Amino acid sequence: MIKQKSFKERVKESVIQCAGAYKSYSVDYEYLICSSAFTKNCYYIISAHEDNYLHLTGVHTVLDAATFFEKCLEGTLQESDFDFCKSNQSERDVKGSVRRKINSLPSIMSMLSTDTFVEEDFSKNRIRCALAAGSVSATLGFVVVEKAKPMTLLKGNELDETKSEKIEIVLRRKAGDDKFTDIFSGDVSKLKERKEVLSDLLSDDLLSKISDSGDKIHDQDDNKNG
Repeated sequence: MIKQKSFKERVKESVIQCAGAYKSYSVDYEYLICSSAFTKNCYYIISAHEDNYLHLTGVHTVLDAATFFEKCLEGTLQESDFDFCKSNQSERDVKGSVRRKINSLPSIMSMLSTDTFVEEDFSKNRIRCALAAGSVSATLGFVVVEKAKPMTLLKGNELDETKSEKIEIVLRRKAGDDKFTDIFSGDVSKLKERKEVLSDLLSDDLLSKISDSGDKIHDQDDNKNG
């Protein structure tokens, strides 16, 4: 008879499995997003770091956030490295929150696309975020201090339908670079509409694209189509 895995073991395996994708998708790149939902800013730059990962898992640990992520990335995280004990919360409630977060964690690796809705000043129960992005599977909340950093993860789309709109364009650059080099999702026409605001942030290649007459769609599928 196959021994059933404990909840803690499943959590450990999940955070280890998602760490590599989180780094390659969220940490290694920065993203600029635009939407008609935005009234406070013309755009937001999403910049995730290694130490943001812990908050998205919901577990408690005595490790600092950067070390926790490093151990997840290396696959060396042990069950003794974390628990489900938090002040003013029962273990049952913490486990329920962690379960929802772990189930939603893979979804954030495809969150930044034109199929995703966004909302400023997101509020849900006790959660307050300056910016949030929502898909069918998950809602990712951000704290904004110059750039937007992920701070919380909820199951399902919890955005207010009356305040949220779809992302219209997503630009991408390697973390540490000054200029955005790729249209990650969206089309050239949406970038042209914002040329005056974004021109100083665009690479020469992107500037040449918005000077062309064609409005060829550029998104993640372009790489597949060659």
